[in-house]
Amino acid sequence: MTFSHRDTPSKQNSSNGTEPSMIFENTSASKSDGINSATPQDWDRLRKEHPAILREENVYQPTHYTHATGAECIDIMIQLYGKQRVEEWAEITAFKYQWRNGSKEGNSSEQDKMKSVWYTRFSMGDDPRDD
Repeated sequence: MTFSHRDTPSKQNSSNGTEPSMIFENTSASKSDGINSATPQDWDRLRKEHPAILREENVYQPTHYTHATGAECIDIMIQLYGKQRVEEWAEITAFKYQWRNGSKEGNSSEQDKMKSVWYTRFSMGDDPRDD
């Protein structure tokens, strides 16, 4: 039987006794449930402390994806295919960047990770271009 990401049975308890991760420093809570527990204030602080990580050339609105008219490829994709399909594509694209992490000539591991984060956010309805 083949499952898609939408119908794969979810795991009941995947923690296996591990401790919650410590994602964000200098916050009132020392432990978190991972990236999903981040507040807007956490993201703002990270943007200020690590601007090169969150805003890297060729990750956010690279010029090679903008048409001479000013239209961005991803916006035209949404018009043609719909937001849901483009968000699903973005989820798959995020996986691609994780998979090839650092193995494409000219792309650093850090850049591939940032692209994966960008597409993961977009797939969740959080457009990084709105930052």
